[in-house]
Amino acid sequence: MEILTLPLLTIGSALALRFRRIGIVASILVVLLAFWQKPLLEPLLMLIALIAILNIVSLALLNRFGTIYALPALMLLATVYAFYTNDLASLIVCFIVASVPTYVLVLISEELKPKTAVKYITFMVTATILFVLGIILIQLEMKAIGSVLLLVGLALEVGIAPFHEWVPDVFGEADPVVVAIIASLAKFVPFWIVFKVLSQIDAIPFFFIFALAVVSMLIGNIGALTSNEPAKILAYSTVANMGYVISALAVVVNPSFIALAFAGAFIQLLANSVGKIGFFTALKDGANRLLTFMLAFSMIGIPPLLGFWGKFFILTALIKANLIILAVIFVINSVISVPYYVRLARLFGKGRSALASSILLVCVLMSLLIYPYPIYESCLRLWG
Repeated sequence: MEILTLPLLTIGSALALRFRRIGIVASILVVLLAFWQKPLLEPLLMLIALIAILNIVSLALLNRFGTIYALPALMLLATVYAFYTNDLASLIVCFIVASVPTYVLVLISEELKPKTAVKYITFMVTATILFVLGIILIQLEMKAIGSVLLLVGLALEVGIAPFHEWVPDVFGEADPVVVAIIASLAKFVPFWIVFKVLSQIDAIPFFFIFALAVVSMLIGNIGALTSNEPAKILAYSTVANMGYVISALAVVVNPSFIALAFAGAFIQLLANSVGKIGFFTALKDGANRLLTFMLAFSMIGIPPLLGFWGKFFILTALIKANLIILAVIFVINSVISVPYYVRLARLFGKGRSALASSILLVCVLMSLLIYPYPIYESCLRLWG
């Protein structure tokens, strides 16, 4: 099946220049073929595929040329391959392929100032250089400095404070549909590679991970609390969420609980993706307030919604790994986030598009219906 994906994507993109719907259909078919017959990680890949399909469909709100629908599909292919390869060179290629399409999406975003577009691409290129250099140095047995550079590259790429300067600008200026892709599908590969690499070495920069997690949670939540524009609130909430996810990375100091920690990180990335796609779609075209409140409750972490399970698994892993201080800071920051998510849910007007309303409804249903334990079982097999 894999041998069909790139030719199908290429042909579909070419035909999409004239028939836009062909681009959508071809890209969705590529996504479905990408995780076909991969039982080991099927729950994980199926859920990432759903995120990719939401990204593809949401691009229809842009009314732009049809080739752009191939970009999320290409990112999905890189994500799937990254989960299945153990070759570091291939992982680096996957990192690049999952990142570069966001450059194109940013450049076609008409609302974005040229200066902000240049800033974003500069940050991403710098992130890639540091990420690759970190992996190379780890392979050369310079594990301490290599792991720090790897983490700085990760922080620049996904927007972990204090390396998050591009996030408020891009989220505030770029088209909401473009930002939804940057805030969702683009996050999985970088975190997966860092988990994979750091779990295999003994020189873990724990205090650096701890500092990144705490600073990102605090700056993100304080920034969101003090922001009034919905896009800026979502930008800083993303910074906070990246802090929650990197908290799980601290558990690599105790490998016994890494499957639990990665399950929590994955679910948190999934909850963040669903929430950002839903909220940015609402920002693009309005929304039913009941649906935005449901998404807000998920992001806060109210059970049994998706956001609760991500935080529950991460917190459980932190406690089991005896990282109590980080666990306490994690809980405090989760509580801090409540007011701005409730305020955010009130800021959206009535939806105007059936497509946007449908995307938002699917996001809410995912938050309600995704059951976490198949994800955890896949993570146990992955780290077994």
